This record gives sequence, structure tokens and C-alpha cells, in this order.
Amino acid sequence: MKQLNCTRRTFVKAAAVSSVALGAASAGAPAALAEGTAETTSSVQKIRSHCRACGKMECGTWVWVQDGRVIDITGDESAITSRGNLCAKGKSAMQALYHPDRLRYPMKRTNPKGEDPGWVRISWDEAIEAGAKGFQESIDKYGGPSIKSLHGTSRITSYGSMMFGYYVGSPNGGCTAGQVCKGPRCESGAMTCFPAHWTSLNDGVEVFFQWGTNQEVSNYDNANRVTVDAQVNARKSICVGPRLQNLGKEADIWVNLRPGTDDAFGVAMLNVIVNEMKSYDELFAKKWTDGPFLHVADLDPSGFEWTAVLENQSYPLNIRTQLLKESDVKEGGSPQRFMVWDKKHDRLTYFDAETALWEGEGEYVKPTKMTKHGEGYLVEDPGFQVDIDPALDGTYEVQLKDGRTVKATPTFQEFCDRIAEWDVEKTAEHCWVDPSVIREAAQEYGCKLMQGGIQYQLALEHAGNAIQATRIPLILSALTGNLDTPGGNRGGESVHYLYNVFINYATPFGAPQQDPELRAKVAGGDKFPLLPWFQTIGGAAFHHDQTSATEMILTGKPYPIRSMISSTGTHHHSGNATRNWEAFKSLDFYWAAELWHAPTVELADILVPAAHFLEVDNLRISQGGESGFGAQVACVKPLGEARWDTPQIIQILKNMGIPWWPTSAETAPPFWPKEWLDTQWPDEQQVNELAILHSTHGMQIPGPDGDKLEFKDWDDFKQQYQEHGQWDLRKVSPIGYYRRHLLGYMRHDGLPGWETPTTKFELWSTILESYHPGEQLPVVREPQESPYSTPDVYEEYPIVITTGRRIPVFFHSEGRQQPYTREQAVAPTFQINPETAADLGIEQGDWCWIESRRGKVRLIADLFYGIAPGVIESDHGWWFPELPAPSHGWELSNINALVDDQAQCPISGATTLRGYLVKVYKATPENCPDGNVIPCAQEDGTPIIVEPDDPRLKAWMPMKPEEV
Repeated sequence: MKQLNCTRRTFVKAAAVSSVALGAASAGAPAALAEGTAETTSSVQKIRSHCRACGKMECGTWVWVQDGRVIDITGDESAITSRGNLCAKGKSAMQALYHPDRLRYPMKRTNPKGEDPGWVRISWDEAIEAGAKGFQESIDKYGGPSIKSLHGTSRITSYGSMMFGYYVGSPNGGCTAGQVCKGPRCESGAMTCFPAHWTSLNDGVEVFFQWGTNQEVSNYDNANRVTVDAQVNARKSICVGPRLQNLGKEADIWVNLRPGTDDAFGVAMLNVIVNEMKSYDELFAKKWTDGPFLHVADLDPSGFEWTAVLENQSYPLNIRTQLLKESDVKEGGSPQRFMVWDKKHDRLTYFDAETALWEGEGEYVKPTKMTKHGEGYLVEDPGFQVDIDPALDGTYEVQLKDGRTVKATPTFQEFCDRIAEWDVEKTAEHCWVDPSVIREAAQEYGCKLMQGGIQYQLALEHAGNAIQATRIPLILSALTGNLDTPGGNRGGESVHYLYNVFINYATPFGAPQQDPELRAKVAGGDKFPLLPWFQTIGGAAFHHDQTSATEMILTGKPYPIRSMISSTGTHHHSGNATRNWEAFKSLDFYWAAELWHAPTVELADILVPAAHFLEVDNLRISQGGESGFGAQVACVKPLGEARWDTPQIIQILKNMGIPWWPTSAETAPPFWPKEWLDTQWPDEQQVNELAILHSTHGMQIPGPDGDKLEFKDWDDFKQQYQEHGQWDLRKVSPIGYYRRHLLGYMRHDGLPGWETPTTKFELWSTILESYHPGEQLPVVREPQESPYSTPDVYEEYPIVITTGRRIPVFFHSEGRQQPYTREQAVAPTFQINPETAADLGIEQGDWCWIESRRGKVRLIADLFYGIAPGVIESDHGWWFPELPAPSHGWELSNINALVDDQAQCPISGATTLRGYLVKVYKATPENCPDGNVIPCAQEDGTPIIVEPDDPRLKAWMPMKPEEV
């Protein structure tokens, strides 16, 4: 294939020689760091920062600046989260920063939606005023819920548009991408223990277990370097997924299951380890799960309930359960005392969820025995403080207070019975996997406790059973001793002691809590009753149902959604892209912030230029289990009139007369600067200062070695970061302990256990039992469209598709206009087994149609033995910046046009983005529009870029100084 002269080496050299543009450094950027720690050599400054080119892993960077412009970006070798790693996306960030097509000025449309917008430049004041006017009109006519947010990952994690809904009285101010990206994992985690899918690979693991992801490419949750090191140094490695990942070929065990059958595989793993090998952590199961709690099938769950308002979650949960409680066996008994059969004394006893104490315990005594492990301490569980042996198996007769004698079974016994339904042979046939592979994986992972956590990610959320599919590996990890242990599933390290700092970028002291009645009106709340509660969990769980929102835009039922605000959001990521496009096109008002003229924002009424991450100061905390803490530093002045979108959204609210800051000491949090009480409208600096004040306030409890962090203000924080680099939160907060549930560090009230209704790790989910009866134990669910659930469809559409493979040079839909990245992945592809390709008459490099019952798109065939016959894998997120507005050709090759947006997880609403049925056939002049096999723009016939030496790529090279 031809090569464009735009390699990494030549690009960096050209960037330095041609003095790629921007003016003098802004205050608080290089100028503020020039003295002391920012190294200077021949006027070149070396500034420590963080990369946001992929928006997931917080890779530490060095940014090299000369004469007010970035000339190079390299990895920070001292960063604990990334160990000097910097991928192609981060290295090419300069091409995004200085791209000639970057948005520079606020714009308004002059043509009808669905046509070229005819953008004309306006001032920021006009853009803010138009935003305030448009949203106010929507509120006046339809009410606050008529406003929707659309949010992507965002290069700077502002979440400004996400929080906008809270201030205007809309329950639809959520991060829609969260519904299919980490939201289900956060939600299933929260109802089980806490969001714990992240692993601390920096600790090292004995068994490297990667499931539904390839972190070594995506840098998702753990960085490339950390992931590869963990795999190389592990005793054994297991990779699970239908496509052979990069590390899959290095793995000892590759489980190449059928797309959408992760839930069955996980249950089979549990069955082998728990029922056959009996190698689970018995003390953990008895003491810290609700496995000993007794289930009585004869109890009427509607006959009793209590309302649980979990700490930091404003939406009340009405718990209705068939678990046996003291209130069932004793008049005046507590509904929060759960009955347990004590095998040692052959009697009923109880665990009190209100006090987190067993019957007979006067107070909980925290364990003091612990061993040093790396930078943290592993707390040892001393066992029960009372003389008790809770039963995990059997059936027992108990008498209720009404005199009836009923049979009561420990939920662990029912859990074991449920997972026994999926033996290895049945599962192997269901998953299209050799049974010996499943058994070998279970035996390796379950042969002893504490071998390492499971990196389970997006693929498990995308097949119509998102909540169950992501609860299963969390249960598997916990029962094998890998929950909050070295190398285990620890959750976000900052979750409790830097709680909601990300959200505080948008609302410095936390979102105003909406009335539960308003929250219950969230789009999709009628179909998915836990959605209003999911919105209170935080992080990616802030979302509404995109399918419902699309219906509400198009039909006005059950109420109309007529306006939208977005920050780097896209219509591609959730639901069906075609239906979303039509819905967004019909909105009365749409205000958008973006870096590019991307397809979705071409439907906006007002379009404003967002600042690039190299132009914005921000706090950076690793989202996962690696405990890194530092700063993203504004290294250069923003291009044109680009601005950080959060302060601009604040200005819209100000224009609408909606208050943002607390106005009195009574409404302000205790760490709020009193001099700010009279300053109701913050600037960018104040938002950052608040984030720092909030985070340092949360870290006033010193770490296990007595250290803590203290900063005077934002500038002091940045300066200390330049000197120190990333801080390891394990050294400066209780994050430094492993098994934090033993110390009361996993609940806000200091009780041992977790933030669940029972305080236990809930194998039997009382929340799911209350809102989705029958789902309280693991449920395996066949994809709604598959060879088995829809055999008639399978006859016409005989290929199972999976999507979402991470292309190393792209992050979802980003990077298509950057020469360095696009030349390496120039056109959309799908991977197909050579045997299947031969049967279909397809050869390497052929353009092919991929068609579902919802639509069809064209991609290039890539023959690959690392995927099973009868299965294909498709790129996702494609659009073509080289094609004209408004669509930029997204409809030509975007795989989400094929999605059935009605095929959803019954609990979370997550769309089935993979594991559905398609047919594949070669594109020919006879079956292509206008005879063009290569996709072309519908508007004017412009072909897409298909060769890396296309001159249009050269036209996208970074601007020279005189071009700015």
C-alpha cells in the first residue's frame, strides 16, 4: 500500500521546524511554570500534564512548548498509571490541536436542518444569549424535562452539559454514552457492592484475566504498558472474546465464545469453581455476602417493605423482599434484621443491616492485623466476633409470627442451584466453544484465592443483558478472593475520598438533588424503573434511555423533548444512529460545543468551539484502580475563540437567571471559601480551585503511613504537580488499604461492609428483587436476535456480528481527520474468517455490504483467522470529514445504522450493539448507488479517502503560524 510521508518521526520534526502555531502562553500555563520546575533549554519548556486523547486512561505526559506552541508530547516515565506509555492518539494530539479545520468561533445556522447549515460567525455573547433564549422558550412551552443533554467522553471531562439538566429542572441531563459505556458496570456494581469493575494491575497478578476488551490497544481502564507488563509477568493468562485480541495470541487460554454469550460462560465458570471445585472463599461468603440470609418462597414481598436511601444517593429505594427478617418471625421485629441459620447452635439468629452487627455483637471491632503490600496494606479478616457458623446450604423449617411453618433456604444454596443449570457441556454448545477450554479457564482461575481481578469491559454491556452480564464476573472475582485485594477488582480508587470530584468540575459542590418525582420522569423511567436510581450513582451511570428519548422527540409521548445541549456528544453511540439522526434533526433548539464540524453538531442551531485538552487546566484522577492523581495543565493559549465549555454553560444559566454557587454559609459546604459567597458566577479559575479544595478536603484523613496532601490554591497544586508528578493515592488516603470493607471505608457512615441495602455483597440482589423480580440471582439471556432466539431471521441473515474493536489510532469516532492516524487506518474495515469469505466469494480488500433488518453499510473485508467462521467483527464510529455537511457521510459506513434500538437490556436499557444478525455480500457496481463501489457523498458524489497518499490528508497537516 502507498505511504503518505507523514510518519511519527517526520511529523514531530516538521512540527518543530515549521513552528506550528499559537501565540504566547496563557496565564497559568507555561508562563506560570517557567520558573523553578518547568525545565527550559533554548526557550523550550517541558511541562508535566496528562493526556486526554482517548479520554479513558489518565496517561501522564511531558508537553514540550516553544514560543507558546506545542512541539512534542512524550510519556511521563514517573507516572504510576502509565509508566511512560503514550499511544498514537496521544502523540498525534498536536495534529488535532493545530488542525486547519478546528472550530475557532461561535456559529449559528442559516439553513434548515438536514441541509448544509450555512454557518455564520457570531460573538460569544450572541451564542450565550441564543442558548439562554432557546432553552427558556423550551421550558416555558413544555417544561424543564423537555431539555436533553448529549455527552460523549469529552477530552477534558467537563460534564458541563450533563449537569445542565439539573439546573433547568430536567431529569434528562445525563451522559447518554454511559448507557452503553461503563454505566451498566457501575449500576450492577452499585447494587452488588459498589462500582468495582476496575482492577489494580499495577500490583501485579498471578492470573491475567482479560474479558471483552483489549486494554493493550485501548488504554481503557488500565494503560497499555501496565496491561502488557501484567500479562507478561503473570503465571497464566486468560483472554475471553470472539475475536483474537492482541494479547489473545500470547494468552495461555483464549475463550473464543459466540458474541453475546458472556453471561453463560461466566455462570459456567462459577459452576465449576463453586459447585465442583469448592474453591471459593468460604469466610467471605459467610461473613460478607448475603449468602447465609434465608429465602422463604411463601412470603409475600408486598406485605412488608422499608425505604432505603443509600448515602450520597438521593433516590429512595423501596425494598420488598422474600428474605426472612425478624419482622416476619417476631411481632415488632425489625425489617432490617435478616435471619440466618446458625449451624453451630442449630437455631435462628440475625444480622442487623441498620447497625451492621450480628446478634450478640456490642460493637464492631476493626481488625488491626495487616501486611504491607507494595504501597498499601492488606487487612486480615479475623473471622466472626461472635460464636456462630452461618449456614450456606440446606433447607430449614422456621415458624413465622402468624404461626405458619415454612421452609427457608440460604440464598447461597439457591445461588449454587442457579449456576448449576449451566454445566460445561451445555455452556460449550451454547457459546460455540470447546468444553475443555471452559474447564481449563475455570480450573486455572479457581485453583486458589487472590490470583488477580478480572478486566471485564464494554462487550459485556452490549448484548441485551448488560446488568446480569456485568454482575456475573464481579461475583466470580469476589468469591475467588479478588475483591479489593492486590491486583483485584478495587473499583475507582478515588470513589470515596475524592468522591464526585469529576462532577464538581460542573457543579463545584455537587449537583442539586432533584425531587424524586421529577427524577422518576427520566426518559425511559416508565420502562426501566431503576433508571431514576441509576442517575444518583454517579460517574457513567448518569444517563437516560436514548431509545426512549428518541421516541419522545419524534412522538411527543409521554411528554415532548424539544431541545438539547451537547458537549462532544454524538448520535452514533447509543440506539440506532439513523433514528437518532432523524430525531435530532427535528428538535426546536440545539446548542452544541465541539472541536470539529462533526456530523451530529451539524444539526445544531448554535455551535461553539470547545477548547482542546492541551489548552485547559483540569484536575486528573485515574478513573480506575491505579490510584494516580495529578493535573491536566493548559500548555498553550486556546485557538481562536475556543473556550472550555463548562464556564460557558454556566454563563447560559446565569443569563437565564438560575443560581449556580451557594449564596449563604448555610447552603455552602464546610470547605467553601467564605469570600466566594458573594461571587455567584464563577470563572474558569474558580471552578478549578473548587475542585482542588473539594479533593483536598476529602483527603484530610491521612493515609496508612500518615501522609496527606495539602494545597493552598490551584496554582500551588499545579506547581507541586510539576515537582512531584503523579501522586499515589494509596500513600495519602485510606485508599492505601486493601479489603477496605473491613475498616468501614466502603460506606459513608463508617459501618463495615458496602453501600447496599443489606450492607453485604449481595449475591441475591434485594434491589433487583424489588424492581425486577426474578433477576435477583444471575440470569443468562440469549440475545434477542440470534441463531436460536430468531431462527427464521438467521436463515436470511446467517452471520453473527460483533463490533467495537479498538483501532489503536482512533478513539471511537475521533481521529478521522488527523493525517498521522488516518493514514494508518484509512478506511472502514470488517474482519471475516477466510473460510466464510470463500463461501461468500469475498477476497481480501473487497468492499462489501453488511446488512441487517434495519439498514446496510459498506466496509472493506479483512480476512482474519482470529475470528470464527460465521462471525464477523466490524469497525465502529466511522464518518468522513472529507465529505460535505451535514452528514459527512456517516450513514455510508457507520455500523450503528444496523442496530435494533428496541433490543435492550431489560434492567438498564443498554442497546444491543453487538451479537445480532447480518448478511454480508460483495459490493458491485450493480448493487451500489450510481455504480460507485467506493462510498461517495450523496450530495455531490465526492469519494471517501481510501489511500494514505490522498492529497486531502496533506491538506489536513497542522497549520503554520501565518495560517492561524
